[in-house]
Amino acid sequence: MTQAREPNDRTPGLDRELLSLNRRITRLEDSQITGRELKESFGRVYDGLEDLMNQRLDLIEQRFDRLDGEIAGMRSELNGKFDTIMGYLTGMQNS
Repeated sequence: MTQAREPNDRTPGLDRELLSLNRRITRLEDSQITGRELKESFGRVYDGLEDLMNQRLDLIEQRFDRLDGEIAGMRSELNGKFDTIMGYLTGMQNS
């Protein structure tokens, strides 16, 4: 009867195959991303986009505030001109 080979008595070809399989598994594991890592990555992207959107909204608000000020100034100027014209037309000029 032949004896079963000991686990440490492997052929060189089998060792090469096991090393190759181990390398392939390691590469596969290294290339995979966990759910937690994916969530964190999307969180960073979301935070970056949120910051960018907030900056853009701040710029838009600043421009609207500036336009409101300009419109208020123009309205006041037009009201003054309108009052002057109406005074001339009605004969009630402020002298």
